[in-house]
Amino acid sequence: MKRQITDLAKSNSVKQLIKYGLVGSVGIIIDMGVFYLLADKFSVQYPFSPHISELLGNRFSLHVIDTDISHITSSILAIINNFILNSYFTFKVTDSKIKRFLSFTGIAAVGLVISTSLITFFVGSLQMDEMIAKILATCIVAAMQFVVNKFFTFKVH
Repeated sequence: MKRQITDLAKSNSVKQLIKYGLVGSVGIIIDMGVFYLLADKFSVQYPFSPHISELLGNRFSLHVIDTDISHITSSILAIINNFILNSYFTFKVTDSKIKRFLSFTGIAAVGLVISTSLITFFVGSLQMDEMIAKILATCIVAAMQFVVNKFFTFKVH
């Protein structure tokens, strides 16, 4: 049993999971830091939010829309950072950069839609604090994205 645990700890997948977690931690610092500055510290109100609200039939408050825009902005910065670090540090796969970047950002875009929807629900319907909503949505989406990225985006050919 001890040997099996030692072998598992030395396996490439476990090493990649740990590195993915480290990269994700850096990404979360970027994501949460920028989000905190935009949504909480400075309470940025985007000039185009009223237009978005109008397009959505005024179903969401400007506060919820501003929170979502801050979330999208901070997430995009983290996504770019994470792709670069995962390519060179975690999976050490740097061929077909454009194809892999499109795959990674496509998966991230799906995650972004899911996390933005969750934040909209958490903040708009449950009146949850923006930072708590962001953390909860990020955790849910990150678990899903590890599996998809490992077996698709960074799969060794």
